[in-house]
Amino acid sequence: RDGSERQKEDAAGALSNLAMKNANSVAIAAAGGVEVLVALAHDGNEAQKEHAAGALGFMIEVAPGTHEGVVEAGGVAVLSSLAQEASASDDCKLAAAMALVHLACTHPDLAADDTCLSLLLSRL
Repeated sequence: RDGSERQKEDAAGALSNLAMKNANSVAIAAAGGVEVLVALAHDGNEAQKEHAAGALGFMIEVAPGTHEGVVEAGGVAVLSSLAQEASASDDCKLAAAMALVHLACTHPDLAADDTCLSLLLSRL
């Protein structure tokens, strides 16, 4: 995409905030946001990855119909990798793990993996 690194970070953060509401999540998905957020969670810098994973998690949580788009865009592999990425911050890993948990709750073929569960349990 065309934004600077800072603009991408700010935009991903704004989308994460907007995604907390169902109507916004549906609108983000309809505008092609799922693919862009999955790509940013894969290729972005630390803050971009964290915001992108957070936005995806909120979208899946509040607008369950968006989960299919996340799966189709390769989001499961990207989020799983991000949750395990050694260089990722704890907040980034947690955002990815929460998105995967929301996916597991809404997608009958997916189960929460051991990495997600271990990461979440370690935060208690």
